[in-house]
Amino acid sequence: MSRFAKETVVHIHHWNEKLFSFRTTRTDSFKFRNGHFVMLGLELDSGPLTRAYSIASANYEENLEFFSIKVENGPLTSRLQNLKLGQKVIMSKKPVGTLVTDDLNPGKRLILLATGTGLAPFISITKDPEVYEKYDEIILIHSVRRASDLAYSEHFRNTLPKDKYLGELVKEKLRYI
Repeated sequence: MSRFAKETVVHIHHWNEKLFSFRTTRTDSFKFRNGHFVMLGLELDSGPLTRAYSIASANYEENLEFFSIKVENGPLTSRLQNLKLGQKVIMSKKPVGTLVTDDLNPGKRLILLATGTGLAPFISITKDPEVYEKYDEIILIHSVRRASDLAYSEHFRNTLPKDKYLGELVKEKLRYI
């Protein structure tokens, strides 16, 4: 049995010339905790080519979302940046990582510091109702080189605060800087 599952690309968004995100299908049996990552990539004639990618979607969402930089001659990202709808990607069946709320120390305030695409696990974590129960304040700082690199800023400033279920908690507890 293969350690990889095949998922289908269902959405692609190019934020600018250096950043993109994409969503895939999600096998019903795939379970993860917000903040986990998987090995993700493509099946090539020479075998699987994968890298670690944090899951940006929340564990209750139907699809899996990933956020990536474009590296012109990168072995994997030079291919991933040219994904097409309906194309297959491979993903490890076992998510891993310790950047999950169960492994965080308790406290009054949770401070999340992200640079560039390191934002991905925090997108997932800030969609987690449990994080709003555990902390009085969540401060997310996203540092980038250029304003055009502030991918997902609209999500944090407008979409998430209007969420049907989390909106009020987000408005009260989440600060996006």
